[in-house]
Amino acid sequence: MAHEVFSKMIYSYMTPMWHNLAKPSLVPMTAEAIMNENFDGGFAVIQRPVTFELNGKQEEMKDAVIIRGATKTEPEMKFGFCTERYQPLQPMDVAKAFDANVCEPAETMGFLRDGRELFLTWLMPNFEVRAGDEVQLFGTVKVGFDTLVGAKLFTTSYRTVCANTLAMAESWAKNHTDGKGTGDIWKGKAVNKDLLKHLGYWMSHVQGQALAEKDLVQEFFTALARTPIKSESEVSEILEDAYPLKYDPSPYYPSQMRSAKELKILDINEGQLEIREGIRTLFSGVGTAITPDYWGLLNSTTEFFNHYQPSKRQPYASVLFGDRHKNMMKMVSVLSERAR
Repeated sequence: MAHEVFSKMIYSYMTPMWHNLAKPSLVPMTAEAIMNENFDGGFAVIQRPVTFELNGKQEEMKDAVIIRGATKTEPEMKFGFCTERYQPLQPMDVAKAFDANVCEPAETMGFLRDGRELFLTWLMPNFEVRAGDEVQLFGTVKVGFDTLVGAKLFTTSYRTVCANTLAMAESWAKNHTDGKGTGDIWKGKAVNKDLLKHLGYWMSHVQGQALAEKDLVQEFFTALARTPIKSESEVSEILEDAYPLKYDPSPYYPSQMRSAKELKILDINEGQLEIREGIRTLFSGVGTAITPDYWGLLNSTTEFFNHYQPSKRQPYASVLFGDRHKNMMKMVSVLSERAR
């Protein structure tokens, strides 16, 4: 598993990183302080004119070459070419904009892929359903310096410490976007002369909205925890609503194809029954710290799809954005309606 961290320029607050390239900080730090104290000031992104010889004279083209400036341990490196419209952000400017607009210490920060990308994350307001049972999101900024990647802002449940976790975080965001501050939020390109200003506006907006919405979101999860499940029949009813069975094909269906369609329906229903039984088993006492309420049934559901549902392939992608994720959201939808 490649981390693709550039020159050990990586920071994490409190929590160790799997690649152990740097020790976590035991004190909270601003992004600017991290850049100066942990990354030796970082580096500059430089545009140099492309020249050519014409009639014995050096002439400049309108295009330029993008250079990652030297660091204390790495020489300069060419990233590519750009037009005169391209105005790359500077890593230090991104750090200062983060500090000014988010007003929270950085959770993680790092450069990837020879310095072509910068990520910067912070802890969003968390939601404690009950003591020791929390829901946590991370605000994440991603900025590219080689014309291939612009600036991006999103929220995610994944804590970014390398290229792999950044990819997982972006996948989660893509498939959890609700237009209300969760998932993908904003993208910008370096041809925008106000890119840094707009990035700052959006960081401030996202954090402000998260603070404003915290009580509402926590109220929803708390409502699940305060809604008891009174009987086994209620569990069955909820499971049937979330994972209903399909019925025989319509009479308006070619007779030559009816048998195959009926077999397909039988397979689907068998899968639905397995899901119901798996969740019911975990909720009945086999699951981890399951409580006899809607919150406990939701946790039984996520535990089943994350850890117990059989799979011929690695399940992580499906948990993020495939059928497992869709099935978990079915339970969320049913419980949300019933808990009102």
